[in-house]
Amino acid sequence: MSDVVLVGPFWTRSETASYLGITGDELLERTDVVRLEGRWLEETYPALQFRDNDVRPEVATIVAAVGDELPGAAIADWLSRSNPLLGAMSPIDWFNAGLSIQMALTAVHADVDDAKARVSASVPAAKLAG
Repeated sequence: MSDVVLVGPFWTRSETASYLGITGDELLERTDVVRLEGRWLEETYPALQFRDNDVRPEVATIVAAVGDELPGAAIADWLSRSNPLLGAMSPIDWFNAGLSIQMALTAVHADVDDAKARVSASVPAAKLAG
């Protein structure tokens, strides 16, 4: 099993709130945003989840599907990791190609246990926004 791999750039709360056109407090209330934080890392937001001054709809769908099961670090790792169920593409590349969100949902549900194990071995204090 490999460790969590987090792909930047990463934004601060202030940078992310400014990009989204909201306050930092409003950002903390959003449940569709992947936030990384823990003893090893200050609060940051992976920039790959944003497009057109909002959370990418595909990412919001993934977060809605597994955000209660997986911490933010696991979701961020999953979004950028090559996935055999997605033709060896990362989910972000899959979304960029305009491919099926339903197939990505199938893949993320199939990967929940592995994603949990990677995060618990690497970053036990990481969590999802919300």
